Amino acid sequence: MTRLCKFILIFCSVAFCSCEQKNGYSKVDADVARLSNKIIPLVNFLDNPDSCKKALQFLDSATTIDKGCFLCYYNKLMFLYSLKEYGKAVETVNECIRLNTSGHDLYLTGGILYERVGDTVSAKKYFQKSLTICNSILDTMSKKNSDFDMLAGNKAIDLIMLGDKIEADKILKILYDSQKDVKMKNMTLSLMNKTKKELIEQLTGNRFSH
Repeated sequence: MTRLCKFILIFCSVAFCSCEQKNGYSKVDADVARLSNKIIPLVNFLDNPDSCKKALQFLDSATTIDKGCFLCYYNKLMFLYSLKEYGKAVETVNECIRLNTSGHDLYLTGGILYERVGDTVSAKKYFQKSLTICNSILDTMSKKNSDFDMLAGNKAIDLIMLGDKIEADKILKILYDSQKDVKMKNMTLSLMNKTKKELIEQLTGNRFSH
């Protein structure tokens, strides 16, 4: 799995979800669920380009049938990241945003992808949107909430991307000191004291020339 996939799975809560067929679904829904469920065994082979392309074929067929299937677009991202098809990933995350306009993690992901393809103007807008949503939620959220660390981590990444590294590192230091989960602690540490360019390179797994 690519570094960006790992980052997203931990900090942005973009995780693999299969569509489950329920009683009362129409035939179209059943077809979408059937196609979506075909990617389940392929998730274990994200490092295999052929497996990723096959999964995308299933998901493309599903979204051709139902352009409102959020999970179908959502699940495409992990395979596109693995193939480093960032342009297509931008289009896909925008489909996700079309269907969920309040997803702070989607705007953060979109910002990273726009940076990756060199569109810094769009990237900045997406990071600002993500930060605004994160702040609005964190302002009324208890630190004991299970989503608090994830939101605070995303806020810190937004701040790094927007040039406020000092404030971002303060947030990450607090998260690092308070976390008990070793994986989360190590992931937080990997984000600390990074410049925007270093973070983009780290999250996308290859060198970044912009």
